[in-house]
Amino acid sequence: MSLTLHQVNRNKKSLGLSFKTPTGISILHKLVQKCDVLVENYLPGSLAKYQLDYATICKLNPSLIYASVTGYGQTGPYSDRAGYDVMVEAEMGLMHITGERDRPPVKVGVAVTDISTGMYTAIGVLAALYSRKETGLGQWIDASLSDCQVAGLANIASSCLVTGKKDSGRWGTAHGRSKLSWVAFNTPR
Repeated sequence: MSLTLHQVNRNKKSLGLSFKTPTGISILHKLVQKCDVLVENYLPGSLAKYQLDYATICKLNPSLIYASVTGYGQTGPYSDRAGYDVMVEAEMGLMHITGERDRPPVKVGVAVTDISTGMYTAIGVLAALYSRKETGLGQWIDASLSDCQVAGLANIASSCLVTGKKDSGRWGTAHGRSKLSWVAFNTPR
């Protein structure tokens, strides 16, 4: 087992179930009746054939928070595609602004899209748990790598929308804002 797998799964209990057997589905249905949150990352629509989709599960436990994490969301032209951090970094524009000015785009050093999507999902789950205190009802959280990556580039998009100018691409550490930030934080007061 890899070091990363050990790190992210420490102190967790797990259970392996086959969705292809009635017993596996029955066990999961019993578990969700007692759970607060279920998180899944299957392609949209693929859990319906196993009766594990939100429409089925919410009938078993109306107070359950059901979080779906996908590459491209539940609907739209790419919803049937699997999504991976590095693909979404490239497709949604993060690689376009990452790297040195006159060099090819580069991948960010960590799986930043996966991490930000996990954080957005956690925030959505927390908000749904808070809402459930008032309503008694669960919610379906729909988080996608592509949506979260685009949200992370909001400052680039807003700059283009406000100025009307095309973004200027990769600057690496030579970007003017990088220097201003450094000066602001390193100027004696």
